[in-house]
Amino acid sequence: MTRQLRKGMFFLLPFLCAALLTFALYGCDSGSNAGGNTDTPSGIGGGCDAGPGDGDSGPTDGGDSTSNIALTANASTSYVSPWETLDAVNSDANPSHSNDKSSGAYGNWYNPDSLQWVQYDWHHNHSISSVEVYWFDDNGGVLTPTTAYLEYFDGADWVRCGDVPRAKDAWNRLALNNIVTNRLRLFMRNATQSTGILEWRVWGVAADGDPTPPPDPNPPQPDAYRPITNQYVLHNVTTANALHKDSDHFRIYYGGNGLNGGRGNLADVPERNVDIALAHLEAAHRFFVDDWGFRSPGISVHANDGPYYKMNIYPTTTLNAGGVMLYDHRAGLSYIEVRGPQLAAPRVTVHEYGHCLTLTEYNWADQTRTGAWWETVANWVADTYLNSPYYEEVRQRFGLSAGGTIIDLNKVIGQSHLTICHNQNYYEAWPFLTYLTNNPDNYPGLGKMAVPDLFRHHRRNNETPLHVLERIASPVRVQTLLGRYWARMAYLDIDHPRAQQAFFSSRNRLNFANLDSVDNQTYRVKSTRQPMYGGANIIPLRVTGNGDIMVVVSNLGNGLQESNFTATVAIRANSGAVRYVELRNGVGQATVAAGEEASLVVVNTPNTLYLYDAFQSRAGSPENIGLDYQVRLAGAVPDH
Repeated sequence: MTRQLRKGMFFLLPFLCAALLTFALYGCDSGSNAGGNTDTPSGIGGGCDAGPGDGDSGPTDGGDSTSNIALTANASTSYVSPWETLDAVNSDANPSHSNDKSSGAYGNWYNPDSLQWVQYDWHHNHSISSVEVYWFDDNGGVLTPTTAYLEYFDGADWVRCGDVPRAKDAWNRLALNNIVTNRLRLFMRNATQSTGILEWRVWGVAADGDPTPPPDPNPPQPDAYRPITNQYVLHNVTTANALHKDSDHFRIYYGGNGLNGGRGNLADVPERNVDIALAHLEAAHRFFVDDWGFRSPGISVHANDGPYYKMNIYPTTTLNAGGVMLYDHRAGLSYIEVRGPQLAAPRVTVHEYGHCLTLTEYNWADQTRTGAWWETVANWVADTYLNSPYYEEVRQRFGLSAGGTIIDLNKVIGQSHLTICHNQNYYEAWPFLTYLTNNPDNYPGLGKMAVPDLFRHHRRNNETPLHVLERIASPVRVQTLLGRYWARMAYLDIDHPRAQQAFFSSRNRLNFANLDSVDNQTYRVKSTRQPMYGGANIIPLRVTGNGDIMVVVSNLGNGLQESNFTATVAIRANSGAVRYVELRNGVGQATVAAGEEASLVVVNTPNTLYLYDAFQSRAGSPENIGLDYQVRLAGAVPDH
C-alpha cells in the first residue's frame, strides 16, 4: 500500500514548491501494527510520602534489602560550574560538614535565585524507599537551598514527591512510598545565592517483574550493516542495471556507462559527487547516531535488535523536488531519492536523513499534528550538521566551502508573528529546536537530548510537540520557553554564532514594523502583524532620554478567554552580552546605558496549549487569532 505519509518530507528548491502538493510518497500503512520504541519504562507505579525528612547527622539505608542505587545511576544537570564536578553527587562520599569537598562537590554558581536540578537515570526500574541529600554550602556564593523538592518520572509525566529538608552539615532524608521508576530529578533554589550538593543517595532495589531494561531507542549496533536485497526497491533499480558504491552504512545507486536503472531515470553522477555524498552521510551518522544517541535508521521500526541494513540513496532525473525521504512500511525502513545535481549537497541529503531519524523514532509517524514539524526537524538536522566539526572534516577532505547556516531571517524574524510552526514557516522554524538543544537558559529537561525526547515522549495521541515539551521541561511552562526564545531571537542570542552573524549583517533589511502610533507615547500592534499562537513581535527601541525606559503592554483582547502574552525587554551591550528584563503582567522598567541597544519582545502565549495541525489550520482557528495589544512607552520610541 502506498500513500502520502507526510506533506512535510521534501527538501524543495524554491521554484519547486508547488510539487509538494502533488508528489506521493511510499507511506506507512495506517493499518500497520508497527510500534515505536521509547525509553519509557512500563508498569511504573507507587507513590511519594511528601512528609519532611529528619535531617539525620549520618546516612541510613532504606531497609535490609536496599542499597544505594545512586552509584549505578547516570547523572545529568541543568548546570555545573566548570571548576566543580557532577561526578561528586554519586561518589559514595560521607561528608563531615557542608563544606567538606574532599570528594569533590557539585555547584551551580553563578546562578543566584534560580531553580537548578540534578537528575538520576537508570537503565531499568527500581523500587525506591528513600533519598538522602548532603547539601554543599561554602558560606559564600553557594548556600543550602531555601527551596528543594524531588520529582520522579511515572512513564509519561514528572510527579512531585515532596520537599527535601534543607539542614546544613547533615544528611537530609525524604521517605518515599516505594515508588517504581527509572528517573529522579532533584530541584534546588536559594533565594539569594547559588546551590550545590556533596552527595545524593538513593535507597532502593530492582523492581519486581522488571529485571531487564525497557527497549533501547538506540540499541548496540553490529559491526557491519547489511546491504538491502529484497527488503524494498525503487524504480526497479538493481545491481545489474545500475552502478553502486557502498560505505559502512549507506549505498548509492547511480547512473553511468549506459546503466540507468530499470526505468532509465537514474542520474549520471560523477564519482567524486558519490564519494562526497557518502562522506557527508557517514559523518551525519557518526554525529547523530553514534555520538548523539539518535536511533539508527538502519534498523526497522518493527524491530528492537536488528538486523541492521544500509540505507539506499537514489539520485534520479525525474524527481520534482530537491530530495525526498521514502518509506517501505513492510520493511519498516526509510531510504532517500534526490535530484542528481543535489546528491553532493548536504543541505539536501542530510536534510532528508533528518526525516529518516524522525521516522525511525516512529512516535511522530501518522500523527497529523506533528506533520509540519518534520520539516522543522529536518532543517535543524541539516543546519546542526553544517555547523559541526563533522562537516568540517568532510569539507577539508574534499576542499569544499564552509558550511554556513541555512537560517532564513526574512521568515524567522521578518514573519515572527506567525504561529511557532505555521504552514508558511515550518521549514524555517528550526531555530526553536536549536534554542531547546543549546538551552542557554539552563531549563530542566532541555539540552542535548531535547529533540530526541520530543520523539520519545510523544504519547501517539496526536498531541503537538509543544504538549510533549510541556512535560519534558516541567516545571517550566511552554509559555515561559516561548517567551524567552523570542526574547533571545531579538539579537539571535541562542548560541549559534553563524546565525547571529547573519542576523547582524542583514537586520537593516528585515521587517520590524509591528506597531502603529496612537499618540506620542501609545502604540498599537498592526492588525496584519498581530502575533499568532507562539509567534512574536520584535520591536527595536530608540532611547529618547537618559536611558531609563518604562514599558506598559496591555492585552486588548481577541475574543479568546485564555488569551495572554509574555513581554520582555532585551538589552544588548557593546560586548555582545544580552540581558533580559521580564515585564511581569506587561509592566516594567529598565535602564539602557550608553552604547547599549534595546528591543521590546511581545509573544502570544495563551494560558492553554492548542491542539492544531499546521497544514489544516484555518483563519478562525484559535492558533491563528492574533494577539491584539497596545504599548505605552516612556523614555523610548519604536525604531521602526
